Amino acid sequence: MDKVWDYKSKPVDNLATQVAKNKDIVMTDPLMAKLLIDKYTLLKKGDVVVDPAKGTGAFYDNLPCFVKKCFFEINEGKDYLTSNQPCDITLSNPPFVPRKLFWQFQQKAMATTKREIYWLINIASLNVFTCNRIEEMNSKKWYINSFVVVQDKRWFGRYVWVRFTHKDKEVFKYNKEMFGKP
Repeated sequence: MDKVWDYKSKPVDNLATQVAKNKDIVMTDPLMAKLLIDKYTLLKKGDVVVDPAKGTGAFYDNLPCFVKKCFFEINEGKDYLTSNQPCDITLSNPPFVPRKLFWQFQQKAMATTKREIYWLINIASLNVFTCNRIEEMNSKKWYINSFVVVQDKRWFGRYVWVRFTHKDKEVFKYNKEMFGKP
């Protein structure tokens, strides 16, 4: 039996229902992935790029030929969360439900990525970045650098292409004094 991500995060989960009915569901439009890679991703010749949730290959298949690419896909027996593949760039549309699983992807990416992480996530998934988690990221020298708002009408929502940068100098830091601690 193939291992698959458990998409269910609540009793009635429309995404889980759609995935259960149609195993060929395309989570990311390949043209959107190409645009995000070409216009908003900083890739250098020889970069090792990991796609930890390849799915149907929207991001992986659109990576330029001047990078070295590697993928993981649980449905193909390659579990990203049990790997230790080092890379320069991690990018994907990771599973963002349940949010605990998305945070595990973020933690793994921070541990194995040298320079930048890019995620295409539902805008509501930004809620995973709690004060404590931003502090954890900052302690590991990972910072939210930028994000681009993307709309995919098939999914009735807005998404963001979030860029995280590993740096010695902070780009964004949660300020407890300014915002208080929940």
